[in-house]
Amino acid sequence: MKKLVFLVRLSVILLPSLVYAQANGKLQIHFMDVGQGDGAILISPNGETVLFDDGVLKHCDKPVAYLEGLGITRIDYHITSHYHSDHIGCASQVLQEFPLQKDALDRGGSYDSAVYESYVNAVGSHRKTATEGMTVTLDSGSAHPVIIKVVALNGNGIHSDDENDLSLDAVVQFGEFKGEIGGDLSGFNTDRYKDIESSVAPKVGRIDVYKVHHHGSSHSTNPRWLHTTTPKVAVISCGDGNSYGHPTQETIEALHKAGVMTYWTETGNGVPPEPGRDIVGGTIVVQVPADSKNYTVTYNGNQTDTYSVWGGVTTAASNGGQPAMPTATQTYWWSKNSKVYHFANCRYVRQTENWEHGNTPPQGRTLHAGCPQ
Repeated sequence: MKKLVFLVRLSVILLPSLVYAQANGKLQIHFMDVGQGDGAILISPNGETVLFDDGVLKHCDKPVAYLEGLGITRIDYHITSHYHSDHIGCASQVLQEFPLQKDALDRGGSYDSAVYESYVNAVGSHRKTATEGMTVTLDSGSAHPVIIKVVALNGNGIHSDDENDLSLDAVVQFGEFKGEIGGDLSGFNTDRYKDIESSVAPKVGRIDVYKVHHHGSSHSTNPRWLHTTTPKVAVISCGDGNSYGHPTQETIEALHKAGVMTYWTETGNGVPPEPGRDIVGGTIVVQVPADSKNYTVTYNGNQTDTYSVWGGVTTAASNGGQPAMPTATQTYWWSKNSKVYHFANCRYVRQTENWEHGNTPPQGRTLHAGCPQ
């Protein structure tokens, strides 16, 4: 009887994950809750898998358990952002459980650490140095392929000795949907870091989902990056009690000002989440149906918000009852009863239902001070 009760409880715990266990005809990106680090598993509509980083050294039970819960048996591709232990710290454990089938793409070169050596040994002959413009195509024989493009790496032509600045930046495209994963790219010039984001942003272009660089560090997510990429959703991978103060107030305020809805894997140890704008939800799962104008973001296992892709048809979304985000062609928004107007990505557009919009500024109204914010 006790064994039966245990199995029932286990099935309840794993049920949200098992929903995504096999290919379901949708693009799935699971931003795993790995603590203070990064690890995401992409599953194509036909079941090919890509692991973007793999978790935090000495905390490898988290990605291994999650992948087991999904029913993963192999990793087709492994894409490494850079060589820090919170990004490749679990390569050995993960690839031992889920053997690598094809390429392990990274920025090339070397790094002086035992974790790096362990990573090199784990990927073995599968290791391949990425190049700018390189693409990986999943479900290539289908009508709906997934294309992963390396848009930048190794500082994007800017000299830096900092490993974060050298992060590989990848864009995932599936139909009209685009998401970006760029490791720990920096966006500000300091004594240590260089502004890499500003030069990479035009290569990335407009995106729907942004995997926030450097766990929400104050050195990431600069204004030019947000203005150029205009994400609707941002995912922050951070760990409770981390010693870095992630996510930082500067980055969260920048995301809020740009009208971006943020989803956090954990609360972290920085600025607290703001209700209605920041959601702490464990593993964050993005799903995109083929030929769809919408995508979903699932958090806390079974809570789901729906967003329209840029250029898609705006539909009613859950989003706490708020209107769906405006489409890319609707540049200016205003309330019928207001004397001001807003850019489409201003957060106030999402808080009022009585809106009009157009491609030119409305006559008789002035731009909202500080817009977008």
